[in-house]
Amino acid sequence: MIGKTLGNRYVVLEEIGGGGMAVVYKARCTLLNRIVAIKVLRPEYSHDENFVMRFRREAQAAASLSHPNIVNIYDVGQEDGIYFIVMEYVEGKTLKEMIREEAPLSPSKVIEIAKQICDALECAHKNKIVHRDIKPHNIIITPEGMVKVTDFGIARASTGSTITNTGGLIGSAHYLSPEQARGGFVDERSDIYSLGVLLYEALTGRVPFDGDSPVAVALKHIQEEPKPISQLIPGFPPALEQIVMKCISKSPDERFQKASELKRELAKVEKNLEVLNFKPSELEKTMVLDSIKEPTLKSKEKGRKRSPNFLRGLAIALLFVTLFAAFSYLGMVIARKYFYVPEVMVPNVIGYSEEEAIRKLQEKGLKAEIIDRVFSDEPAGQVIDQEPKGGTVVKINHPPIGLIVSKGPKTQGVPRLIGLTEIDAINLIESNKFKVGKRSEEYSDEYPEGIVIDQNPREGLQVPEGTEISYVVSLGPREKKINMPLLIGKDLGEAKKELEKNKLNLGSVDFKSSDAKKNTVIDQNPKPGAEVEEGSSVNLIVSSGPPEVKRVNISIPLPAEPPQFTVKIEVSDESGTRVVYNKKHTPEDSPLVVPIEGIGSVKVRIWIDDELWSEENL
Repeated sequence: MIGKTLGNRYVVLEEIGGGGMAVVYKARCTLLNRIVAIKVLRPEYSHDENFVMRFRREAQAAASLSHPNIVNIYDVGQEDGIYFIVMEYVEGKTLKEMIREEAPLSPSKVIEIAKQICDALECAHKNKIVHRDIKPHNIIITPEGMVKVTDFGIARASTGSTITNTGGLIGSAHYLSPEQARGGFVDERSDIYSLGVLLYEALTGRVPFDGDSPVAVALKHIQEEPKPISQLIPGFPPALEQIVMKCISKSPDERFQKASELKRELAKVEKNLEVLNFKPSELEKTMVLDSIKEPTLKSKEKGRKRSPNFLRGLAIALLFVTLFAAFSYLGMVIARKYFYVPEVMVPNVIGYSEEEAIRKLQEKGLKAEIIDRVFSDEPAGQVIDQEPKGGTVVKINHPPIGLIVSKGPKTQGVPRLIGLTEIDAINLIESNKFKVGKRSEEYSDEYPEGIVIDQNPREGLQVPEGTEISYVVSLGPREKKINMPLLIGKDLGEAKKELEKNKLNLGSVDFKSSDAKKNTVIDQNPKPGAEVEEGSSVNLIVSSGPPEVKRVNISIPLPAEPPQFTVKIEVSDESGTRVVYNKKHTPEDSPLVVPIEGIGSVKVRIWIDDELWSEENL
């Protein structure tokens, strides 16, 4: 890609980042002479309609937002199978990089960053856009301290840091809300939760929940309460801790309901003396433990004389050590016999019915617990995930194995498409998580061209998400056929009225001499009786009156050689083209006088020995 020009104006300079779905390049816009960032969909996804749709959705979502704290979208395009988004190039580092380098950050710095993120989210939420993936990786901090939120509306491919729900991405596991984890309804308060996780990490240097897999982390978001910051950092300001813990409440109703509400609370606590006086150096003292060094034993000098008491004490000590070792071994044998808990490998029950999965776990001496039921493409009652995973070795008294069971495909009412433009209908289908089905066209007297006139399934029908919705687009009113009226013999004025009466248009009008009365139609195209569409054009030939007969004698000077040659005279007029003279002559016959007669416009051509000698109009 380096050196390639996209959209005939963006020259790719270097790669500056990327994720599972796209690669970001630094580029120069040759038209405006400015540096931009270009996000390019990875080639392996460019033929996948779902990824292309999500990629375009990101551009549409972000392009509809204009705010100083949101990365601007300048352009979007496609070239040779390459899908790209052109956006504002921002110098700086991500908040994730800042946390890795400086964490834990000071409360004052975190509050300032959070307020700007709140401003960006408030703008997005007012425009009915939920980010769904707020995390430090998507927050860019400029050298001047300006916050830029990026990656609006994009859904990433499934990786180690994301989990899926019914085939779709729902965010990064460490930062997703409980409702995202269980595949529930997501709104603005879900972004508030993710922002709360971000604040927790920035202030402590660690995320509230971690695990061996994305599913394990997601389950903790659903089931476990985060450890209060004050337990990790003694003396942490209570007012700020309350704000963070409210953001990451399990229930959306218990969180801040709007980003502006969270910003107001942050602005208040920012002036709190406890917050102002709490410095990063104090945080580091609470987080960093000094290494504990065990004292080393210094040996006595070799050759030092041991007293008898010393030798007797050494013997007694050896006796006690021997007895202690013997009793310890005996205790271990007894403990192993009476307290040892056998281990077992957890079977993989994903894909089994709920009842069958529980039975298989019980056969291994394990208990099962249904921790969630979610909508999915799998049949209702089928296990779609488990924790711990199959193959994990656990003790038989392990806590119940958590199972996530499918509730079957999520159903939704089919929206009304009839009466919408085709583009609006497609957007409505996709925004309601349905697929665009078969497209067809029909004539309609009721709806103009380009409007949807029918759909299948019908409006209001409850069907699973992902169902294809087919639709019919109007071609406009069908053209009406009429029989061509007879215009030959009519006056030109009458012919025009007849055309208007039959909703036909007058085409070309050519005049030609004839025996018919002047201005009388003598021919027409299309012919009378032909089937034509309303609005068709009709060409007429109109009489200019009887033809004028021209008679003239033409004098032809003959050539001096050869001794003998043939003279041929050809006449063209309204009657056609014909040869009127063809005889042999000698130079002595010059000049040759021949009478010529023609009708209307007359052209005379003279040939000598088949070579055109002269041509004139009479």
